[in-house]
Amino acid sequence: MSEGRKKEEYPEHDKMHLVKDKTQFMGEFLEWLQTEQEIVFGEYTDKNPDTLFPISHRSVEEWLALYFDINLNKIEEEKLQMLKKLREDNSQ
Repeated sequence: MSEGRKKEEYPEHDKMHLVKDKTQFMGEFLEWLQTEQEIVFGEYTDKNPDTLFPISHRSVEEWLALYFDINLNKIEEEKLQMLKKLREDNSQ
């Protein structure tokens, strides 16, 4: 956390920062599984319980956010708040 800002100012970023080392390691591992080992994540559906369908609708970042309970929409909102504050500070 940088000096001059309150901890509660960007809570989702603070939460994300606490698990940074874990997400870095897990993200690299998931990328390795998908690229080097050609592992495909899949799911069964109620309509076809005997067929495994590849899951392509989630990125590694989304899987990690889901696992660590990080809201990516809130992260984006906080980034916009940061940019707004930087622009305001630079215009003074």
